[in-house]
Amino acid sequence: MRVPPAACWLHPSVEVRPSPVAGRGLFTTVDLPAGTVVSRLGGRLVSTIELAAVMSSTDAYVDSIVVDEDCHLLLTPGSKNRFGNHGCDPNLGWVDEYSLAAMVDVLAGRELLTDYAMSTADPDYVLRCHCESYRCRQMVAGDDWRIPQLQVRYRGWWVPYVQTLVDRLSAIPSATAARRAASGRPPSSRQGS
Repeated sequence: MRVPPAACWLHPSVEVRPSPVAGRGLFTTVDLPAGTVVSRLGGRLVSTIELAAVMSSTDAYVDSIVVDEDCHLLLTPGSKNRFGNHGCDPNLGWVDEYSLAAMVDVLAGRELLTDYAMSTADPDYVLRCHCESYRCRQMVAGDDWRIPQLQVRYRGWWVPYVQTLVDRLSAIPSATAARRAASGRPPSSRQGS
């Protein structure tokens, strides 16, 4: 695991504006081609216990992402990166443990959104979603990485540690598939016409 940068960085064509999703958000002022890195997070690495202690010692929102098992990046306070909002149909995804890039071409004026589920594996994490997407899940949970549709949609865009969890889960056949294989039954007993 790489050491994170001390400070956060934002693409020079990204600015903070009022957001229809929540409070303020990050918006691009130019068209961004897919693959453009728009945000690099910085801060310090902490354990799960240290993160819990920081979170319980303040009423303020604590910005963090999971980097590895029992390792989290606690973002440098005060950076504009903190205005990155959640969306259930994101246009940003992770290209490494600290960097977000455009998953698709993003037109000037659009809000830059990431699905917070891509960067957390805390089963106790819950966030009420206010995005305007038809894919809105209403609630974002720390175990949303287990949702098969999200596993497929975000393949290769998860924070590397969460991608590892997804890959492990995907490598294990479902209980139904395992029972079917053990019984020697075909994948479907329904007869086609």
